[in-house]
Amino acid sequence: MAAVDMLEAGQEDQARAEIQRALAVDRDNKLANSLMRQITGDPVQMLGKESWTYTVRPNDTLSRISGRFMGDIYSFYILARYNDIKVPARVAGGQVLRIPGKAPPPGSLDPQPPRGRNTPAPAPQPAAAPAPAPTAAAAPAPAPAPASVPELSPGEKAMRNGESWERSNRLDRALDEYKRAASMDQPGAQAKVDVVRKKLIDRSTVAARTAFAKQDLAGSIKAWDNVLELDPNNEVAKLERQKAVSLKAKVDQLK
Repeated sequence: MAAVDMLEAGQEDQARAEIQRALAVDRDNKLANSLMRQITGDPVQMLGKESWTYTVRPNDTLSRISGRFMGDIYSFYILARYNDIKVPARVAGGQVLRIPGKAPPPGSLDPQPPRGRNTPAPAPQPAAAPAPAPTAAAAPAPAPAPASVPELSPGEKAMRNGESWERSNRLDRALDEYKRAASMDQPGAQAKVDVVRKKLIDRSTVAARTAFAKQDLAGSIKAWDNVLELDPNNEVAKLERQKAVSLKAKVDQLK
């Protein structure tokens, strides 16, 4: 997951090294293998030559776009390479992208106003009368107003906030936002909760064992407490914490 943040920032070499470390531990890791293919593969061969254009909306990210049109939010990097984008996180509203595949039906990308059961159907419009022959140059028709960007739902806002905190490596804040999104049944939020919680558990586990090795027993106990707060049934954390508590009690007696 650290490699995902690096790729979003355009740090391909660092991400490649991180992915290789992950694959050394788990060579069948699906996400790590997918990210490595996105780095090493040819974008046109992987995604195909056929494409259509999409104008980025103000609240879009490449992850959100790839999730919407390619079915995988983690395919953002191959989509970036497909569009010669070096730093995926810098995609901005108004930018035009090539999306692989066939274009969706006309109008399917526009937000549709909700209609309730009691909403009357629009009144039929009378047929327009034939236009008279022009006697002078007609005035140009006014340009159509730009389509309004649909406002994000509370669940989508929480997801965006979580992604922002995660990119900043503030995983505790990211977890809070993803939990809030999951409580509103936002699609994909629970999966993000699980991923970020595991990252926090792994981080605290490393901190606990490092502190223990340095004989910082209080620091080790505190880090194991963080693990158990995230995963109360973690038996390893319980045993390791008890070991640190027992040793600290012996050291305190000697003092």
